Amino acid sequence: MNMVQPGTRILVADSDRAVLEMLQIRLDLAGYHALAARSGPAALEMAHNMRPALMVLDLAITEMTAFEVMAALQRDVSRPRGQILLVGKRLGVDEVKRGAALGVRACMLKPFSGADLVERVGKMLKPASPAPSPAGAVGSRMPPAGRPSPSSDVFI
Repeated sequence: MNMVQPGTRILVADSDRAVLEMLQIRLDLAGYHALAARSGPAALEMAHNMRPALMVLDLAITEMTAFEVMAALQRDVSRPRGQILLVGKRLGVDEVKRGAALGVRACMLKPFSGADLVERVGKMLKPASPAPSPAGAVGSRMPPAGRPSPSSDVFI
């Protein structure tokens, strides 16, 4: 079960109205307070004013590129910045590397379901777990050497 702090602000920035509304509804139903922006400048203004815990930023946002939005957020050191989830139809290695340099925490390739987004947001906002005990120690939850954890997720 996803333990959500009631009212946690999530900013969704996508120029496609239908996608934006679907994601906003899914996040609201999951207990988040979803904010919506249809352009880069609107996303930047809302990020500054509302201070969301996480921003879902579409690579193809209009009026400003997603990278320009992230660079502007990075330059403003006077305000704390939430995590960034970069989404897009064309997320290649170059976009992922550039996003990582600008503070992107994770990426999702479109199309994805609202349920997948809610799951990813939940994982990103989950408080950090204490450091695992050394492999082989009593109570260790580390997978055997050479085997990936079945619950591993790809984050940057």
